[in-house]
Amino acid sequence: MDKSKLYIIIIIGLLLSNILLIISMTNHKPHRPMHGGPRDEIIMKLNFDENQIQLYDSLIKGHRKSIDEKENSIIELKNLLYSELRSSKIKPEKDSIINEIAKIQIEIEHIHYNHFDDIKKICKPEQLNNYNELIKEIARLFSKPPPPPMDKPRK
Repeated sequence: MDKSKLYIIIIIGLLLSNILLIISMTNHKPHRPMHGGPRDEIIMKLNFDENQIQLYDSLIKGHRKSIDEKENSIIELKNLLYSELRSSKIKPEKDSIINEIAKIQIEIEHIHYNHFDDIKKICKPEQLNNYNELIKEIARLFSKPPPPPMDKPRK
């Protein structure tokens, strides 16, 4: 076999492997089922009508605004906390900053709890059984997907 035939075989092999790679990338299925997120799943599970959906959407906007404000406060405090690592001196402010972060996290949990209490208030009596079932899986609905596995360190 001469060099030109070998090059043609290599080029065809590379071309086919690229085509297979593109096909496998476009056929990749997501790990989670395709739905519109927790909002749509809650609407579906509670069988909300159009009026309830509008009320629920306004609850979500208020909830998101409150949570964003608290999360921004936590970020500011964490930046302040970790900036103290630049100093070699032990700073007594560290514990008070950590306590402030913890207080805000508690406030966030209260906001979440009140949000789901507000959702209950827009449910009709016949939807309350579905609501009670939904509450059993709230943590799953709002949990972050697990991180991808990390590569094992080489020895």
